[in-house]
Order: sequence, then C-alpha cells, then structure tokens
Amino acid sequence: MLDYIIKFSMFQKRKANMKKLAEQIRDEGLKRKVDFLDVRIVESEATNISLQDGKADKLFHGKSQGLGIRVLLDGVWGFAASNSVEHNAALEALETAIAMSRASSARVKKRVELYKVDGIVADVVTDVEIDPRSVPLAKKMKVLTSYEKAALEYAKDKLVNTTVGYRDSFKRETVCNTFGTLISSEYIRTNISCSMTAQEGNVRQNGHEGYAKLGGYELIEGLTPEKVTVEAAKIAVSLLSARRAPSGKFPVIFHPKTAGLLIHEALGHNAEADLVFGGKSILEGKLGQKIASDYVTVIDDATIENAWGSYKYDSEGVPGQRRVIIENGVLKEYMHNLHTAVEFNTPPNGSARAQDYNYRPIVRMSNTFIEKGEKPFADMVKEMDRGILLKGGQWGYVFCDKGQYTCHVGEGWIIRNGEIAEHIRDVSIAGMILETLMNVDAVSREFEMEHGGGTCGKNGQGMPASGGGPYVRVKELVVGGQESL
Repeated sequence: MLDYIIKFSMFQKRKANMKKLAEQIRDEGLKRKVDFLDVRIVESEATNISLQDGKADKLFHGKSQGLGIRVLLDGVWGFAASNSVEHNAALEALETAIAMSRASSARVKKRVELYKVDGIVADVVTDVEIDPRSVPLAKKMKVLTSYEKAALEYAKDKLVNTTVGYRDSFKRETVCNTFGTLISSEYIRTNISCSMTAQEGNVRQNGHEGYAKLGGYELIEGLTPEKVTVEAAKIAVSLLSARRAPSGKFPVIFHPKTAGLLIHEALGHNAEADLVFGGKSILEGKLGQKIASDYVTVIDDATIENAWGSYKYDSEGVPGQRRVIIENGVLKEYMHNLHTAVEFNTPPNGSARAQDYNYRPIVRMSNTFIEKGEKPFADMVKEMDRGILLKGGQWGYVFCDKGQYTCHVGEGWIIRNGEIAEHIRDVSIAGMILETLMNVDAVSREFEMEHGGGTCGKNGQGMPASGGGPYVRVKELVVGGQESL
C-alpha cells in the first residue's frame, strides 16, 4: 500500500511539472509576439503482446514522452517537436517552430486564421476498475495462451494459423495554448483481438474477432474464449463450406458492423473539413443540401461512454462533441478544427486529434454511425424477394474527391423469398457513396456499435476510431464475387 501511495504521489508531481512546463513555454511564446501558440506534451506507456501458432510473436512494453509546439506567426504555421521534456529542449523547439514559420512566410499565399475559443482549464482521467498497468505481464500471457488453446480445441483439424493479440495503453496529453487553455487528459485503452485461419483442401478462410474499450483490464476479466477466439474459429470454419459470392447488382442489407465500415470509409472522411477545404471531398459545397434518403442520419460522437474512439477534449483543447453530419438525408455539418472553423464560419466541434507529440493535430473521426430507425430487421428481410445480407467489415478504401468506395466485407447470406438462405464468402462491394445513401430504403430499430478496436489512418497518423449502426437496406449495390445468384 505504501509503495502505491509513493508511486501515485510521484505521478501527480510529474503531472504538475508537465503543466508548469507547458505554461512556461506558452509565456515565452507570448514574449516573442506570436499570433498563437500551443504546446502538447504527451507521455505514453503501452504493452503489446501477440501469440502466433503457440509462440510469442511479439512481446513489447515501452514508454515514451515528448512535446510538440505549433506557432502561428503572421498567419503562417511553424511546428517543431522534441523527445525531451526538459526546459531547455522545449525552448529550443519553440525557437525552431518560430524559425520554421518565418522561413515559410514568403512561400505561403493563403494566411491561416484560427477560431478564437474560450480557454479551458481541466483535468481528465479515464475511470477504470482495473488499471492494466497493475496486471502482471505473466497473467496477460496466460490469458492469451488459454484463448488460443480454446480455439484449437474447437477446430484443431481445420485451423492452420492462429494469432491472438493484446494491447493496453496509457496516454497523458497536456495541452496548453495562448487562448488560456490548460488541459491534462489521461486515457487508458485496452483491447484483445484474434485472427483464425481454417483450411480444407484448397479453400482457406479467415475469421476475426476482437473487443476494445476506453477503459481498463476489466474488459478482459469480463470476456471468455468463447466470445473471442472460439467465435473467430467458428466463422473461419463455417466459411469453408460457404459458397462463393455472386457477382452483379443486388438489393443488399448491411449488418451493423458493415454499415459502420461503409459510413466511416465512404462518408466519414468526406465530411472532414480539411479535406473539404482542400477540394478533396465529394461533399464540398453541399451543406444544407439533400445528399441521402430520408432514412439516413449520420452521427460522429466523441462523447459515448467507454467507446473506443471517445475523448473528452481534442488535441487543440476543444471539447469532444456529438456531431450531426447528416440529418434525415440533409448534410448539416463537417468535422472541424480551429482553422477550418474560420474558413466555414462555424464554431469548431472538437475534431482535431494527433497521434503523438511529433504529429500536428488534424481533423479526425471518433465514433461514427448511422442512427437507428423504426423497422424490425426481420421485416426488412421478409420484404426482399432476393438479395444479399452483408456481414463483417475487413477493410475499405475511398477516393474522397470522386466519391467512390470499395469495401471487402468477408461474408454474407443470400436472401431468397424473404428468408435468409445460403452462406457466402469472399464478398466485396463498390459504389458511389452519394448514390448508395440515396438508395437506402430502410433502417432497422436494432442497433449495434462495433466492439472491436479499429485504427483509422490519415496522413500517416493512426487514431482509435469505431463505428456501427443499425441494419441498413439499399435498393441496389454492386457486389463483387465469382458466381451468379
């Protein structure tokens, strides 16, 4: 108990020291007459374990720290970072950022303005039942070993490759700026994931499962192998006997997980205001216009309790919010940072996030989903003579400026005469996002957020993000497969 008290006291002292350093650098920036300055000090600690085919493939525990400083001088950005949080290193980074701004000034035509917000002083701590840093590494390894063993016991004669991964992370981000903001945000995230590969003859199929949350090791304590590795093994084995997906245009129903992937990849990135401002989004100039059917309302919500992509304040110190991107088919807002808010004459909505201290905050999604409707899923199926139910969501890609998307779904089912029939595998979809959204003709009252932990990539930065939604029915969609229906 005494050891815990000592560690906690040291932890709090370090937190106070980081705040003090950030304020000192902010004040030094003000002496140098900068238009705006922000300091972000990031301290991280993470454990990453991966077992593959019964062997430890990865075993990592590490800590990192550093600071990043942005300055705005005569409307031109300068940025510098340091992996040291010593005062002299911070001052050197400040001078470098100022020098970068001045060096760029002659070549910058469009000067940057920022939306002035009230400064916020706050401390944020993730509420956890079990801090994963207090759990011995040996215990975490034992859990993964038992999970892998359970999958092999279920389908040892079919599984040819097994991978089970665990990760927990602690991140404290101290944000201080010349608006008067001083925020210390501490986030703990925990996740477990697996991939099971089954083979029979020349057919090889994968099953994936995972759970993640903004929270602690209590996530793992509440799980069983049956929910994770055994479930993934069941998916892989069942796909061995599934028929290959048909190819053509069909009515489809998206499972909530698939709907989440679609709305994240195809619409979410298009609604990021930095891409819109840069002329790289199909949604440019469409605010207030109808771009989807009346059934479609799209939300990006950073405030969902314990959701993987949630946060209290973004990396510019603006509160995370519930952003209504589309309401009943009408485009209502983009996701903004302090800069794009000025360009679109609207308040910022807390969408600026940075992966680490050595990255600049950019506009990012959090938890993105379609709002639920009123129709029961069973009725949506009964109303279809023929079509496809799409489940899963392995990856997706979008050409924002063209509005084109491609997603690999993985599995699905044929719908015949209002009933779910044959299981299918190797399913992909492609389309134009606005056309797809206009063709939505039903949204279920059943709703499900994705419980796995996704990482969204943009401009070389990976950030926690999640999605989900109801079952979503589309009148017609291009499905990629190898057979006819």
